[in-house]
Amino acid sequence: KINEGAPTAATIVAAPEFVDAKGARQLFGLSRSHLYNLTARGLIRSCCLRRPGAIRGRRLFACDSIRAYLEACMGLRRRGNTA
Repeated sequence: KINEGAPTAATIVAAPEFVDAKGARQLFGLSRSHLYNLTARGLIRSCCLRRPGAIRGRRLFACDSIRAYLEACMGLRRRGNTA
């Protein structure tokens, strides 16, 4: 029997600094195509990790830039504008 009154270790989950498209979908609800559009427009930051000489790689998106973008959108909506 487990002692129900005993304290348990809390799981601490740090917010990630970078996520792939799937992680961004889970955290922020943004689709892959929307992330790429925002990156192309310079509204969020991303980088592509690949080995030297490789054609394909792994694109990662900076979570702080996604949060800043979303906060800016919320600020515009509060003032009556739409983004």
